[in-house]
Amino acid sequence: MQSFGSQAWDTSFALQALLACNMTAEIGAILKKGHEFIKESQVKDNPFGDFKSMYHHISKGSWTFSDQDHGWQVSDCTSEGLKCCLRFSMMPPEIVGVKMEPERLFDSVNILLSLQSKNGGLAAWEPAGALEWLEMLNPVEFVGDVVIDHETVECTASEIQGLLLFKKLYPEHRTREIDNFIKTAAKYIENEQMPDGSWYGSWGVCFTYASWFALLGLAASGKSYHNRLAIRRGVDFLLNLQTDDGGWGESYLSCPNEKYTPLEGNRSNLVHTGWALMGLISSGQAERNPTPLHKAVKLLINSQMEDGDFPQQSLESLRRTACYTLQLIGIYFHCGLSQSTYDGFQCLDACFIAMSSKKLYEKSLDDVQKCPSPLDSVN
Repeated sequence: MQSFGSQAWDTSFALQALLACNMTAEIGAILKKGHEFIKESQVKDNPFGDFKSMYHHISKGSWTFSDQDHGWQVSDCTSEGLKCCLRFSMMPPEIVGVKMEPERLFDSVNILLSLQSKNGGLAAWEPAGALEWLEMLNPVEFVGDVVIDHETVECTASEIQGLLLFKKLYPEHRTREIDNFIKTAAKYIENEQMPDGSWYGSWGVCFTYASWFALLGLAASGKSYHNRLAIRRGVDFLLNLQTDDGGWGESYLSCPNEKYTPLEGNRSNLVHTGWALMGLISSGQAERNPTPLHKAVKLLINSQMEDGDFPQQSLESLRRTACYTLQLIGIYFHCGLSQSTYDGFQCLDACFIAMSSKKLYEKSLDDVQKCPSPLDSVN
């Protein structure tokens, strides 16, 4: 079984994690190579021929899950690629290379704006619009909701962040359209909140994953813990699930059950901990009560292995309402991204975002030596 890979998706998150480290002088060469790959991976043209008559959407300016040759645009991959290029455009070109031309950035904004559905949300590949009853024709027994494209919280929140960063650097370009996009997208996220304060994840496990994106998206759109009930409820959801060791851990069974299910034994997962940590930080948790963040950062730091990597643990990424057997889970990860790599940069990103607060950083360092590693009990 072969896959088209996840190079663009992996690289964009890895680069953002490295940028959060504030080590540009030491890793400039790595950043430059990554920057070049991201620029070269952008889709430069629309599909060949009369693609609209074949019900294809535009693709020029987008990023795919893998590389330019794949050609099939993905909304959140486009936003993450755009964010990388915008951040690199603010850095010295002698270190990170020549910035992307504005026209190509404008192409990315154009396709992002075109992908929004009437309800404000965004699906992964094209504007959602097919009739729901078509899902009844799904021939796949172990994956649901795959016949048509559905809006998701994760894609919508990612696009909010990308367009707001673009607006900051190019405030005169399609301002009214971007403002309306942000307003309706934020409303969609709020409308998708579950009764317990969480959000259902379509591309990761599951309520932890989507809640991270939702809190980031709402915070980026100008909402705060103090003026939005949705953020307060989302924060409470995450805080109530923190485990005794300071982490978070959610079972993949949350996806098919559509109900939060902790990992067996209520154990933590480092990637889930990173997701929850970044969601809480975006909502201003450090200013309210940083203790939950201190505990989570200690867990991440003390879990790092001697080679700098983080241990591979349970499943983190899963398609919406999927009920995989163990064999299918193995195929999924061997044909796609390297799970250990994904673990590493998600944990790294969370650590350095947390430590961007000096007080949080100093407090975490003080406690690191006092906290036993969760790997001490592993033979």
